[in-house]
Amino acid sequence: MLVSLLATTLAQASTLRFCASGSPKTFDPANTDSGIDHVATQPVFDGLLEAERGSGKLIPGLAESWHISADGRQLRFKLRHGVKFHRTPWFTPTRDFNADDVLFTFGRLLDPKHPFQQAYPTISPYVLSLGWSKLISKVERLADDEVAITLSSVDASFLSMLSFAFAAMQSAEYGAQLLKAGKAAQIAQLPVGTGPFVFKSFQSDSVLRYTRHPDYFRRDTALVDQLVYAITVDRNVRTQRLRRNECDIAALTSAADVQELAKDAAIGFASAPGLNVGFLAFNLKKPPLDKLAVRQALDMAIDKPTLLKTVFGPAGELAVSTMPRASWAHDATLKPVPYAPEQARELLKRAGVSGLNVTLWAMPVQRFYNPNAQLMAQMIQADWAKIGVQARIVSYEWGEYLKRVDAGEHDTALLGWNGDTEPADTAGQLACGAASASFFCDKAYDEAIQQARQTLDQGQRQQLYAKAQRIAMAQLPWSVIAHGELTVAVRKNVQGFKLGPDGRMRFDGVTLR
Repeated sequence: MLVSLLATTLAQASTLRFCASGSPKTFDPANTDSGIDHVATQPVFDGLLEAERGSGKLIPGLAESWHISADGRQLRFKLRHGVKFHRTPWFTPTRDFNADDVLFTFGRLLDPKHPFQQAYPTISPYVLSLGWSKLISKVERLADDEVAITLSSVDASFLSMLSFAFAAMQSAEYGAQLLKAGKAAQIAQLPVGTGPFVFKSFQSDSVLRYTRHPDYFRRDTALVDQLVYAITVDRNVRTQRLRRNECDIAALTSAADVQELAKDAAIGFASAPGLNVGFLAFNLKKPPLDKLAVRQALDMAIDKPTLLKTVFGPAGELAVSTMPRASWAHDATLKPVPYAPEQARELLKRAGVSGLNVTLWAMPVQRFYNPNAQLMAQMIQADWAKIGVQARIVSYEWGEYLKRVDAGEHDTALLGWNGDTEPADTAGQLACGAASASFFCDKAYDEAIQQARQTLDQGQRQQLYAKAQRIAMAQLPWSVIAHGELTVAVRKNVQGFKLGPDGRMRFDGVTLR
């Protein structure tokens, strides 16, 4: 039915069709760290700054320029004039984007007493992991078109993080309308932004629709009339839809998909090394996983080279660190932990642990950092059985999976992280209080990444991030598995699509020939 609807009711010449790998659980980018959610909200919102399509270079967004004080602690942003919010059936803006919207956005993110925060709680995993509540001292309105952000200390990552989805600018006017109507939660269901596309409708596990924003501020950027996400969880179905010309772009998560599609002359690829890491998180709140020796035993009992070859094929690289190999902050001195089941059995024995039973949670979705979590879980289950550990595989719908993991219901859980050219976001996932799924907290680790953020020299920052990686790999809150190469299949009539080094996919600037 979906295929028929896409083919017959929309003019293909002005419609870009993306075969997405899953349904978003929210359209509020501030309240999530899910890649699927961010891909879904990317067309709707703009940030003060942006990552240039395809390169990751920081460029002006809704802030046309910025100035940093001599001490590095105050940043002043000059805002663009004439930026229009979306006009929708649920909201009619009466003014252009201005400083009030910046204050509303940061108020939601940072102030638990903010009226909107009270009505609809915003708990951003990024704000937690980056420590923004302590870092940002104040956000001031200097004029309609100027704001100042004062930091408690220098933070080399701050500007880069402003380009992330969670810091996207929201409409203060829309927020006030929702608050007055007692419908604050609607901000996550019916989004309003300034981005290149206007949210139109969403049917879970089926289709997500956008229309072109006629007043988008980047007038020199080509936009198709319609953008449609055909939500296709099964990777085999995504591959077939692309071959049958039922979608124009598709996220791939398997080397087999690439090999099959490479035979089709109408299809090409956009690839990038993965700034990501797939891992197995140990819940340190669940004994005996709070014992380092137990985590070490479970880690070395996994035959990771075989797992990598079976699950990833040539599209994966064995992880030796929490930081992706493609990152400039990666510590190249770290070596892989050898597969050693005999040693693992001995460690468990010395720790006084026998007859261990754990839950092993497997993601229901495919990702570059884990193209087949169910198969991976089965292989880990078999490896652990060899050392006398019984694992029961658990899975839920993706949104429910994340909610339950955040609540700490799991013993171990397969997850991953799509990183950025700025390593602070990846390193911050293991900071005290971050949503790491491990509930890890180490003072020395936090100090290392905090110092790295406060240091402007990249060489010194790399040394500090390397220190943090060595602490993490010694303490093992995560058993790191692999980094997955990013590959997106694109029909050759698509022009202008660029895959970012961090996997960001933007559809403004893309046309159909």
